[in-house]
Amino acid sequence: MEKVYEIVSDMILPGFVFALLAVIFIVISPLGKIGERVDGAGEDFSNMADTQAVEAVCNRVAPQIERIGKKVWKPGELIMISDLFAAADAEGRKLDFLVTDITDQNGGSALNCYQESGKQAVFQQSGVYTFCLKTMDRERKISTEQFAILVDDRQRRTD
Repeated sequence: MEKVYEIVSDMILPGFVFALLAVIFIVISPLGKIGERVDGAGEDFSNMADTQAVEAVCNRVAPQIERIGKKVWKPGELIMISDLFAAADAEGRKLDFLVTDITDQNGGSALNCYQESGKQAVFQQSGVYTFCLKTMDRERKISTEQFAILVDDRQRRTD
């Protein structure tokens, strides 16, 4: 019986080692080509209608938010935000905008002075207040801007 095991092991062990080495070489051979550029036949999508539509949307100018006039406001004076700022899309259509934040000159939040329902603000103290505004057009292009206004109760000298 020992002789049978010896003969079988002499046949199976080299066969197993050969098969294992063959598998290793087969697996490793394509690894040398990893990372090489493959030039395949591709399609040109640039002339397709949906590609041109997406390109037009991506190249669209972002909406603009601008300040309408300049004024020094008094503490306690009602500031109508719609009279102070305006937003328009690339075609010039009027857009709504959001007041995302209001900060004072020290960087603290003054958003509590803003009433979103009436789009108005009343600042009780003098200072420079920065409005952070955001708008979005019909193509969902977003624009954000910051504008500072001055609230001051000092009188101008008329020398």
